[in-house]
Amino acid sequence: MAKKVYIDGQWYDITEFAKNHPGGSVIEFYENQDATHVYKEMHYRSKIANNILKGLPKLEDIPAAPTDDSNKDMLADFDKWRQSLEDRGFFKPDLSHVYYRLNELILIFFMATWCMGQETLFWQFISVLLYGLFGGRCGWVQHEGGHCSFTGDKKVDKRIQKITMGFGTMLGGSLWNSMHNKHHATTQKVDHDVDLDTMPFVLFHQDVFKKSRGVSKLWLQFQAWTFIPLTSGMFVPLFWVYYLHPRKIIRDRDYEQGFYTLLGHIGRTSIIYTVSDLSLFQSYLCVMASMYVTSSYLFGHFSTSHTFMPVVQNNENPNWVEYSVHHTVDIDTQNPVVCWIMGYLNCQCVHHLFPQMPQFRQPYVSKELKIFAKKWGLQYSHIGYFQAWYNTFHNLDNVGKLITN
Repeated sequence: MAKKVYIDGQWYDITEFAKNHPGGSVIEFYENQDATHVYKEMHYRSKIANNILKGLPKLEDIPAAPTDDSNKDMLADFDKWRQSLEDRGFFKPDLSHVYYRLNELILIFFMATWCMGQETLFWQFISVLLYGLFGGRCGWVQHEGGHCSFTGDKKVDKRIQKITMGFGTMLGGSLWNSMHNKHHATTQKVDHDVDLDTMPFVLFHQDVFKKSRGVSKLWLQFQAWTFIPLTSGMFVPLFWVYYLHPRKIIRDRDYEQGFYTLLGHIGRTSIIYTVSDLSLFQSYLCVMASMYVTSSYLFGHFSTSHTFMPVVQNNENPNWVEYSVHHTVDIDTQNPVVCWIMGYLNCQCVHHLFPQMPQFRQPYVSKELKIFAKKWGLQYSHIGYFQAWYNTFHNLDNVGKLITN
């Protein structure tokens, strides 16, 4: 039987294409479903995707994809709102913002290097913190580059992602894209969203508990306490830096990404060694110490936007708006300090609705989302920064207790 998806009023046969889909198995997550919105939002800037779609075999004489009539008017209104945003320029990048973000990275890196060169323990400690901040800010930039919402030029954005991902976090963009696209396509869905597949390090929801993962219940009991200092700061980055991402880079023979990633290890170590009185080994330890700061910063903040929200069961298929609004939260979107700290990913609901919208434009759009959600009775969550942290740790604590009792 043919595998098929429904896009813009037409069924397409994806049986053969799914085997070599550039985004991996994510296309099969929408098999036998209406994939119109997820296709349009995830491929908004891709002419190649549109050409491929035109070349896929069409399936005729098949009934239209089943729809929930109660959501039909809401989705039509969403399409009108989205077109209005596009007409008003909200999807247009701003090169002055790109210039600011990239120069911020350069400034932080040079400040960190200057501090390291002072050759006292205090300034070297400050340097490690600043190098860690540099890696975290690279993480936000690579995220936007991966979504092609930074400069709006797909080739340029992907190269920026490779550089910032490799040199800034010593990881690779390709694996991140594959994992992150699944998260966007099926947010918080059991056995689909890889952000839920976190065992044995941490468990965000009891419905995804798997005994086969060799999880220690004693570990889960205290996961709220270990999440930042051990899981986010040590276990996940070590696993990613030394195994998961290098394996993907090698398998893909992605020499360019491999160069930038090795540059993160070797280049940053060499710089510290050159400007300080430290040995090569001590210099590399400083790099890894800064990665501890980077990972704690990034993974910690990523967790505040989804992990305590309800999950979607395997047999449930929410529409694009429901995935985005009901299973993520917006955090203090009008607070410029929070926007800076979280690299605009505090506007998470807006980002999930419009993943290729330049993220600095999203705080304003969150105002309109609030009105749209109220109009259609959607469960839109907009919470404070500290409330988001509380919800994250409270959820970890509750899940740990539920599993161990």
